[in-house]
Amino acid sequence: MHYRTDYCAAQLNEAPRVLQLGELRLHYQAFALRSHDPRPPVLLLGGAFQSFRSFAAEVSELLTEHPVILLDLPSQGCNLQLAPHLSLEQLADLIAAFAEELELPPLMPIGLSYGSALAGLFAARHPRHCARLLLAGITAFGRPGARLLLQEGLALLAEGRTDAFAHGALTGLLNPLRLEQTGVAPVFRKALLRQIQRLSAADIERYRQNSQRLLDFQGFKQHPSCPTLVLAGEYDHFTQPWEHAHFANACAQATCALIHNADHLAQFEQRGACASLYNPFLRGDALPSRSAGTHLLAQKQLLHLNKRHEPRLPPNQRNALLRHAEGGEWRVTVDELGFFGGLLQGDLPELCGTRGWQLHCKDLPAQPLLPLRQDANGVAFVFPHSEPLASQTLALQFSLPPLPSAACA
Repeated sequence: MHYRTDYCAAQLNEAPRVLQLGELRLHYQAFALRSHDPRPPVLLLGGAFQSFRSFAAEVSELLTEHPVILLDLPSQGCNLQLAPHLSLEQLADLIAAFAEELELPPLMPIGLSYGSALAGLFAARHPRHCARLLLAGITAFGRPGARLLLQEGLALLAEGRTDAFAHGALTGLLNPLRLEQTGVAPVFRKALLRQIQRLSAADIERYRQNSQRLLDFQGFKQHPSCPTLVLAGEYDHFTQPWEHAHFANACAQATCALIHNADHLAQFEQRGACASLYNPFLRGDALPSRSAGTHLLAQKQLLHLNKRHEPRLPPNQRNALLRHAEGGEWRVTVDELGFFGGLLQGDLPELCGTRGWQLHCKDLPAQPLLPLRQDANGVAFVFPHSEPLASQTLALQFSLPPLPSAACA
């Protein structure tokens, strides 16, 4: 590998280098302090709506101690090549093919959000190519509520309802109830919303393919065996802390760190706290149990974090109506209500399908909902937050207390 030695952030906007593997094109940029550096390189793999430009600060921080490679596989980042036939596993295998073709030493991937699934699979399937692994925003387990929201997003895009999709996606990335704690500026939130609203037809198709890969993924048959660090934002609702902890527990040599005052975009919201762990972990140093803005979860905690990520309480007015777009109205009682979902009871028929349902509660606009589970306990549901006014009004109903100690200790 020949590395560029003149890194500056502006170079991340330049045309990438391209490695052709058969019909597939892999885009990458590679930087180091020496043009020929034999040390294990850090490999950055981003998530949805991210490009090389998203990692300008990380490259600067990491280059002091490691070569850094940024990689866009087909349909990832700014690589416009579509590859609907490739599974997550096959994309992970492409990373190994990339390493072999360029004769790279064992890599140290940093996988964020969607990139976390790819990085984790690469490490598990190709251990000789992976020296160390750092993951944030685990997207590998397929929690039923998260899968349902992902499916709803794809349905909205198929209907051309880009604004509704964008509002729902933004709520998954940035927890609206914790903006004060995470420090997300309104201007950043608006900019990210505009970015999602303005996705091109090609961007939407790539998002669709990548999301479908996640939905098709059947889970890890084996887990990484190399030293692994898993970072979880304490307020991340889309990929919750307990999911990160369960993944860490399944790995042979994993540590899970909770990032305080962060949600799904922890590495951007609390950049300093995350960066303080990057280089020590990649060097192989022992990590402190607590540092500014983070703490490590004890091994005995990993399978015992609270899975209820928000309080669910009976609303002041429990009587409500459940309506369907194709007709039908039922009186229901709301037993539990939270910003992200709840539980209702009623003399209901078997609910067919998840789309077209609305909950009508006193003092709230009609709330679109997605039935998640119907059993003897009632109907559990999640809110897609695709209607901004309904979502904003619902958010005003909640003043959240601190998470239970089991979720944060």
